[in-house]
Amino acid sequence: MHVDPASHRRISLMLLALGFQAGVLAWDHLHGGVPSHHLLANPDLPAVSNWWGLILIPLLAWFTVAQVHRRREPARLSSPVSSRAPSRFPPLAGFLCALAYGALLAVLFARGSALTGYLFFGLLLVALVVRLWHGEYLLGFVLSMSFVAGPVLPAMFGTVIALFSWLVHATARALWRKLRPQRGVF
Repeated sequence: MHVDPASHRRISLMLLALGFQAGVLAWDHLHGGVPSHHLLANPDLPAVSNWWGLILIPLLAWFTVAQVHRRREPARLSSPVSSRAPSRFPPLAGFLCALAYGALLAVLFARGSALTGYLFFGLLLVALVVRLWHGEYLLGFVLSMSFVAGPVLPAMFGTVIALFSWLVHATARALWRKLRPQRGVF
């Protein structure tokens, strides 16, 4: 029986993500209990338990690997000299950058720094340039922020940023196609 390498990778990374989240929850459980986080840090709003990470993190890993595989598949199916430009930023580098950005944001948030707001809303500026709707960015951000805010709240915020980034890039692409000069003889 032949197993698709992408499927094997997807399952492996999903299990790795599940193990990571289970380890974080075990640590929390042994050190005072698994926390819950209120939406918008407002005690009047409902709290979301970190236990949801056991579902969210593996699903996010599954989605990320599937998305990376889909982006690479057309290049592999076409001729050896592909008409599609190679990715300018490899998925692993994007994941690591998002992990570092989220970790810095988490540390600043935990220390109560005034820079947190600038870094938090700075993602909107980054979204104008970087394709933050790619799964590796969301996964890296959620994993690094999950230590401070749990996995659900960063996933919600990251999804809003990803949608904003997609909307900006899709609009810019549509405008460029509409306004660029037509290729012709002259």
